[in-house]
Amino acid sequence: MSGRCELCKAQTEVEAHHIRRLSDLRPGSQVQQPDWATQMASRRRKTLIVCRDCHSGIHRGLSVRQDSMESTLESRVR
Repeated sequence: MSGRCELCKAQTEVEAHHIRRLSDLRPGSQVQQPDWATQMASRRRKTLIVCRDCHSGIHRGLSVRQDSMESTLESRVR
C-alpha cells in the first residue's frame, strides 16, 4: 500500500495508527496533546494514516516535528 502520510505529508508506504476509543484522546484535557492526537480528535477518527517514521515516533512519544527533523539532512540553523 502506498500513499501520503497525514502528519508529515511524505508520499511513501503508509501504515495505520489506531486507538481503542475516541475518549482516549481527552479532547477537554488541559494537558497539551501531541499533533497526531489533536488531529484525530478534531476529525473524530480512531485511525490515522502515517508513514513508518511518524508511526514509530508516535509510539516512542516523540512529536512529529522532532522525528521528521532528525531524518532530514538539512540544518536547523536559520
